[in-house]
Amino acid sequence: MSSLAKRLLTAAVLIPFVVWLVMYSSEIIYLAVLSLIIFIAGYEWAALSGVQFKTGRLALALTMLVFSLSLCLLNDASLLAIFYAAILFWLLMIACIITKPKALLEVEIQRGVMLLLGLLVMGLTFISLYQIREGFEQGPQLLMYLLLLIWIADSGAYFAGRAFGTHKLSPLISPGKSIEGVVGGLFACLLFALFARHYFMIDNAVVFIVMSLFIAAVSVFGDLFESLIKRRAKVKDSGSLLPGHGGILDRIDSLIAAAPVFISCALITQIFS
Repeated sequence: MSSLAKRLLTAAVLIPFVVWLVMYSSEIIYLAVLSLIIFIAGYEWAALSGVQFKTGRLALALTMLVFSLSLCLLNDASLLAIFYAAILFWLLMIACIITKPKALLEVEIQRGVMLLLGLLVMGLTFISLYQIREGFEQGPQLLMYLLLLIWIADSGAYFAGRAFGTHKLSPLISPGKSIEGVVGGLFACLLFALFARHYFMIDNAVVFIVMSLFIAAVSVFGDLFESLIKRRAKVKDSGSLLPGHGGILDRIDSLIAAAPVFISCALITQIFS
């Protein structure tokens, strides 16, 4: 079976499942599937960090999952502080990716530091995706909006990049991405946000649209962040669980940045209240 056929077959199975999971599943089922995703992503992160033995990867993945689940026990004030810290963390990471890509690729990072970074990233991703769906009145719809926004940004960037791409966004980390592609993806997201604003009956259209474009831009750097980790590990994919798509981290790379920033912006602006 060709690579394209594998990609299409995997997508044909995953897309209906994700729609059902986000829109119609119970909280318990959603939590269970989200936990499984984080566990597998944690396993892949441990492998990318240089952990050789499967038992070690499993132990570290379990540690990341337990840490992620423990965040559900925090009160609202503590969660708010975590989400505010998350947006600062990702703004710092984006600044480093833009200004110091060569240093990020070459600097020696201890395995323990990489694993602590994985603990932070997995925890933020888990609690953000959980709270977006379960913490808002229109939670399932908001999570679906986030997923569609990321998909539109990625698809728009792909087609615009193929048609107009000449200037590399980050040639050292991801040579295939172009500035023109990102602009095309953001334009597609602008059109989508204009439509979605009426669905969510948002009063402040400017804030909603600016927030949506910001999230879409951040999702690009989530992708670059994972590409950076893979390039440091000298691998093409984070895993092989999803035929034609690589590993779980390869599928949620944009989400690991976009989800924490999305909920942070939602809480700061109170736009969905």
